Amino acid sequence: MKRIILSGYYGFNNAGDEAILAALIVGLKEVFGEVEIVVLSANPSWTRDLHGVEAISRTNLAEVIKQLKRANLLISGGGSLLQDVTGMKTIPYYLAVMVLAKLLKVPVFFCAQGVGPINSTFNRKLVRAVLNRVELITVRDQKSKSLLQELGIEKSIYVTADPVFMLQPANQERVEAILAEEGIDLAQQTVGISIRPWGDNSYLNRLAVVLERFAEELEGQLLLIPLHYPVDLEVSRKLKHLMKGEVAMINGDYSPQEVLGLVGQVDLLLGVRLHSLIFATLNKIPLLGIAYDPKIDSFLASLELSPVGQIDNLQVEQLSQEIIIKWAKKGLIKRKINKKVDQLAGLARYNLELALMLFGGQDAK
Repeated sequence: MKRIILSGYYGFNNAGDEAILAALIVGLKEVFGEVEIVVLSANPSWTRDLHGVEAISRTNLAEVIKQLKRANLLISGGGSLLQDVTGMKTIPYYLAVMVLAKLLKVPVFFCAQGVGPINSTFNRKLVRAVLNRVELITVRDQKSKSLLQELGIEKSIYVTADPVFMLQPANQERVEAILAEEGIDLAQQTVGISIRPWGDNSYLNRLAVVLERFAEELEGQLLLIPLHYPVDLEVSRKLKHLMKGEVAMINGDYSPQEVLGLVGQVDLLLGVRLHSLIFATLNKIPLLGIAYDPKIDSFLASLELSPVGQIDNLQVEQLSQEIIIKWAKKGLIKRKINKKVDQLAGLARYNLELALMLFGGQDAK
């Protein structure tokens, strides 16, 4: 039986990253059949309970080495692991896990990641040194491939898609039960809102004005859907407090499949979180994105869409007009999404088909 180690931003209760993990687990079992999976997690017991696989502490060096010694493959990703915007320790940590695997002669699959921004010269050199020694590299967008090539990565780089495109939502009965528990009635038109903390959160003041105007135009309701629990719940409460009208909100802590199912109930999704936009795409729901990172722009470009605003420079009048125009054109947006979603699902699965080649004696270069 193959033994595969998964390294990523797991165990932090971020629905996007946990959705990646859930999708990888399902996909690996489908492609490899009998497989033993071990996750490097910030909260191993929580990961075991949520995903039903073995998990160890991502910072327990002795245990990580012990598990790698018994492994047939290390998968690093997906997600946005190689970037130094959120902190300078992120890149060295994930690269160190890959280096450990290579020292122990374990093949490394750099899987479906979005790369960058990488501003530190030292980090850029580290990435080049490590990734040129791994067995397989896939990225989730063309910009990530271009950045790796710019850094001097000489390995073949495959552009695939986020693993989440392999994920299935919770069944409708469970989704309806959650809505009942939350006291939310979706009889009227509903726009889902997924936001995140950013800087001093001053963007919330402008967004609140825009959403109040939109709610009047919509003659429906707004539903706040946090993805990273509890930090998105807290910032969602701040936004709700800033608004005068009624705003519904999901308060509970739910699995990635459940959140995916909840997103599928709205008529349009306005998202800051990347995976809120991916969840909407999976459900073939019209979506609007506010960009805080190049990964948002890249994903929207893959759908032939563009952001309705930039988080650091939200203009109330411009954003209000953009959202109202896009709401009127939501049918066109939905058609664009429908054209792309099956292709993205196929590319997501291609990640694991490439991984399988590593064990089949075929050259994935």
